[in-house]
Amino acid sequence: MTFISVPYRRLLCAVCLLLVSSFCSAKEHPSYLSPKYCEGVVDQFVDYGMRSLDRYVNHDFKPEYRGGIRNTIDFLHQRSEWLHECDDYLADTSHGNVFYNKKLTHDIFLAITELARELQHVRDGVEYPDDAGGNNPAPFIKRRYDTLAKLVDRHHTRMLMKKQFQ
Repeated sequence: MTFISVPYRRLLCAVCLLLVSSFCSAKEHPSYLSPKYCEGVVDQFVDYGMRSLDRYVNHDFKPEYRGGIRNTIDFLHQRSEWLHECDDYLADTSHGNVFYNKKLTHDIFLAITELARELQHVRDGVEYPDDAGGNNPAPFIKRRYDTLAKLVDRHHTRMLMKKQFQ
C-alpha cells in the first residue's frame, strides 16, 4: 500500500539526494590549516617576502636575467597560493580574511597577480621603451611593486594598531 504515486516518489528521492549532497559538499581543508598557521604565513609574506621582493625589484632586477625573473614569478605564485588557501580556510571557518579585511585582501591578491604578470611580460621579451629609445622595464616593475608594498604596509599598520589596543 503506497500513499505517494511513483512520479512523486521519484521527485521526493531527487530532493532528498540534493539535500544530502549539499551537506556532503562542504569544503574540506588540509589538517595543517589553523588560524595560527595562517597568521604565520601572512607574517612571513609581510616581513621576509616583501623585504625579498624589495631587494630584488630595487637592487637586483635585470631584464636580461630571465632565471631571476622566473624565480620571482614562481615565488609570487607560490605565496599567492598559500595565502589563498589560508583565506579560503579563514572565510569558511568564520575567522575573517587573511589580510585586514575583504577589500584589502582582494586588492593585495590583485597586486600580486599584476606584479607577476608584468614580470612575465618582461620575461617574454615585451619591449618597454624609455625616453632615450632603450628597453627599460624597471620603472613599470617598480610601479607594480610599489602598489603591492603600499597595500601590504596598510595591512601591517592596521594590524599593529589592532595589537596596540588589545
